[in-house]
Amino acid sequence: MELRGRKAVVIGGASGIGKGSALELAKRGCDVVVADLHAERMAETVAEIEALGRRSLGVRCDVTSEEDLDALRVQSLDALGQVDLLMNSAGVSLLGAVENISMEDWQWCLDVNLMGVIRSCKIFLPDFIDRREGYIVNVASVAGLYAYSYDAVPYITSKFGCVGYSEGLAVYLKRRGVGVSVLCPGLVTTNLGENARILGVDDPSTFMHFPPHMQRPIEPAEVGARVADAILANRFMILTHDEDVAVLEERRKDLDAAIAAQAAAMPDPFAGR
Repeated sequence: MELRGRKAVVIGGASGIGKGSALELAKRGCDVVVADLHAERMAETVAEIEALGRRSLGVRCDVTSEEDLDALRVQSLDALGQVDLLMNSAGVSLLGAVENISMEDWQWCLDVNLMGVIRSCKIFLPDFIDRREGYIVNVASVAGLYAYSYDAVPYITSKFGCVGYSEGLAVYLKRRGVGVSVLCPGLVTTNLGENARILGVDDPSTFMHFPPHMQRPIEPAEVGARVADAILANRFMILTHDEDVAVLEERRKDLDAAIAAQAAAMPDPFAGR
């Protein structure tokens, strides 16, 4: 898909990876609808897109609400005439002692990170299929490719689901003219921590562990450029860190050994209990 003149909807587009991608799409010639829950940040992002000479619109949208997503589609079509590109970037983080996390908190995490993507695609896909044209970018995480830590099991679960859903969707839509990419970023400078829940532990600071190769954060603008390049190349998997390529290759050789080594190298989650 060429980007100039296209119409994009970026959900979770007011900050972080969503904003970085929305701005990059605008720089490459897209008009962009920015959907988010944070009104002030959304207005700022819309203004930045318009300053680039592209049309933009901000729409409040909660991805746990099918009604909100349907309204987003209607407003986007009214404003832009059609939607060519959908990016699902809304997300939350849930960490902590897995045996102490309530089912309500599990539901919250899965409802946003996995079901939010599924709902959004359900709303926008029929138009793409009817036109036999369109593109979807779902934001997962490197946590959807391997369990990088013991303290983020719900988050990891939701992102594995997002990767699997996206891969199945890519196969299903390939012959229907609709492209699909899944973004699996490593550490990125975002505001994801603002809505993070860390539960079931006395000291939350002890439950945020990243392996050594994940200590290099990058900026959302760099991620946005990678997303735009992947759309142009119709490339399914988008990684942000070359280090993860090496990690994934090593794990494929012997997953049992990789898990054992990873567990031995990490702090003991049961220390003192």
